[in-house]
Amino acid sequence: MNRKLAQIAGRSLSLSNLEKVLYPSTGFTKAHVLEYYRLVSPYILPHLRGRALTLKRYPDGVADEYFFEKRCPVHRPSWVVTARIPRDNGEQMTVCLVNDLDTLMWVENLASLELHVPLARADAPENPDAVVFDLDPGDGAGIPDCMRVALILRDLLAGLKLTCFPKTSGMKGLHVLVPLNQKKTTFDDTKKFSKSVAQVLERNYPDLVTSKMAKEQWKAMATRIKFRSNSPKP
Repeated sequence: MNRKLAQIAGRSLSLSNLEKVLYPSTGFTKAHVLEYYRLVSPYILPHLRGRALTLKRYPDGVADEYFFEKRCPVHRPSWVVTARIPRDNGEQMTVCLVNDLDTLMWVENLASLELHVPLARADAPENPDAVVFDLDPGDGAGIPDCMRVALILRDLLAGLKLTCFPKTSGMKGLHVLVPLNQKKTTFDDTKKFSKSVAQVLERNYPDLVTSKMAKEQWKAMATRIKFRSNSPKP
């Protein structure tokens, strides 16, 4: 294994296999991935900081197998900040917190090409600080249709004095994120709220929106948008 010692944010970090191609279609190597995340770190770190990270690792690139890693790897450097959060069975799990550039670079050196964090912070894992509406188009629909629904949703939420922000999702979907400022909000609260909003849109725009999750109920409806409004727990 080829290794190179790098100085990142004042710490020494051993980087491995920098020449390995992780995106075969473009020749994008691990070195390119590390440089990309270094450049976008001022913008991505605020969204990662303080949240339990699930790593989605592609050790041999995106054309090969991947695996998820919820627990923070035991071989982590001593300076990586961690947190303990409860699992569904009541056990505690140690997770990584990507709070700074050096931790972000360490995570990317593990070929974690996707970084998944929950809607709640690690110090309050049962209390989401945002609601996300997932606009997922079926066959025949695309990003323009999602944008139309997002604008309708924006106006509806504005009437409730809630601000929202669009985020692209996947190849053609769209997320609408609604920040919350109530520290005691639970996932059950946000699930009930988002479901009610989805049903209101479905009743008022039946040719455009469906909140039904069953694939057979929406795939054949080419002009409709599958409207997922769940707010999953971490």
